Amino acid sequence: MTTVPRVTPRTGTTGPPGPVVAGLVNDGSAVGVARAAVREAIRLGTTVHFVQVMSHTLSEADLADADRATFSAALRALRGHPRTPSTFELVRGDPQEVLVERSRGAAVLVIGEDASTPSASVADYCLRHARCAVETVAAR
Repeated sequence: MTTVPRVTPRTGTTGPPGPVVAGLVNDGSAVGVARAAVREAIRLGTTVHFVQVMSHTLSEADLADADRATFSAALRALRGHPRTPSTFELVRGDPQEVLVERSRGAAVLVIGEDASTPSASVADYCLRHARCAVETVAAR
């Protein structure tokens, strides 16, 4: 089954597109988010900026494991698109605040859909606070 990403556009932007920001949170949606972000960057003719957000509470070993997993997701998304400019950033902090901050000036913020629990509100927060279009991708 193929799911269609939900894009919430923002109006009032002018000038060349900023980067596509891919919010990679280690929640099972990284591969889908990375692929959607690369597709969007190609469509817009811009760069993709992979932002991996990690908790302050992760041990160094867990951080390294999660970093490898999400970096691998980004590389898989870029496979077949070697000329797509990209950057990578690892940030420790609150995913809601980090992703909204990193999306300032972006063309699109691509993030995973929230799980169906009240504590999972990253996508909802970004949809309400980001100043760019927000695309949500269902976890597989």
